[in-house]
Amino acid sequence: MDGEMGEDVLSEILVRLPHKSLARFQCVSTTWRGLIAADYLRRRLPLITSGVLFHDAPRDGASRGRQQAYTYACASSSSSSSSSGDNAGGGVAEADDMAFFPCHGTSSIIDGCNGLLLYYASSPRQAFHVVIPTTRRWAALPAPTKKTLLSVLSFDPCASPHYRVVCFTGWLPRGASVEVFDSERGAWREHALDFGLDSDAMSATMHCHGGALHVLAYTGHVVRIDLATMACAVTALPAPVSYRARAGHCRGRLRYASSDGARLRFWELVDAGGSEWMLKHELGICDLVPDDGKSSLLMLQDTAPPTFLFMAFHPDRELVYLWTPGKLVAFDMAQRRVEEEWAFGSAKEEGAQLIQIWLFPFSRHLASCLA
Repeated sequence: MDGEMGEDVLSEILVRLPHKSLARFQCVSTTWRGLIAADYLRRRLPLITSGVLFHDAPRDGASRGRQQAYTYACASSSSSSSSSGDNAGGGVAEADDMAFFPCHGTSSIIDGCNGLLLYYASSPRQAFHVVIPTTRRWAALPAPTKKTLLSVLSFDPCASPHYRVVCFTGWLPRGASVEVFDSERGAWREHALDFGLDSDAMSATMHCHGGALHVLAYTGHVVRIDLATMACAVTALPAPVSYRARAGHCRGRLRYASSDGARLRFWELVDAGGSEWMLKHELGICDLVPDDGKSSLLMLQDTAPPTFLFMAFHPDRELVYLWTPGKLVAFDMAQRRVEEEWAFGSAKEEGAQLIQIWLFPFSRHLASCLA
């Protein structure tokens, strides 16, 4: 079929297909695989918007108690990476069918990064699996030598098909002992970290980017852990760290989101090697909800005041992603308007909370990871 049409025409067809179809169609021919793997096609595809929700809902039937679980959801449509910036309305993020993964029912999602999920089971013995819902592949990891206290997954689909799993196995006065699994080597390695700060000050709020793990500290710092050398660098933050604070990257620069309960402030690190921050944007409720009271965001909240939690920065544009119960909102900071909204089905009624999202491109590395 590819011999009957030019590559330009074929590219126009491929760019309109769902990401899961693109992953499968790489097997059609070498021509199709080359086109799908090309950076030209990747730049034209919308970013994949996905996230993990935490459910705390009543159990079915007559059993008492609460059912707690994590669910992976992927948006069915996204225009947030479009260069035109046109308002395309909204979409729906639905839970992915994870039945292809045989251990889905006996293990839990404990982390994720740019299209990969990290599953963990503690019995009969601790076991880790890395799963890709887009390509429906999964891989079992060898067991680490020590019991893990906290585990983090790191993956950059633009740089490499390889990933790392970082397991914190013990806390030191100003550091930690860790085991790191590198998928390229296929083995775990033990390391000792020196945070440069008291371990008690470290939070569990982390962000992976460019082969490094950025960890927020309650002393008002961010600790950058280079996953290649395991060296740590400490940078002072421009505002206090709270449970609402988040770190991220936009256009290759580290950004920091802080909240005082009334307004969100977004800062950018001017020099990667320095400590000077620049205030990029501020955002309040009045910016998100029109005075006419007809906003769908306001209607979602019934009579209660609307609440918004910062979730992520867009990697290439001045967009921020905010969570309000039942809906994810993409807000254009340059145009000062809501660009797109994603409803998470009946998440509001089920008592679900979006805890983490990722915006990442479909790439040849994502398609070939775990292949």
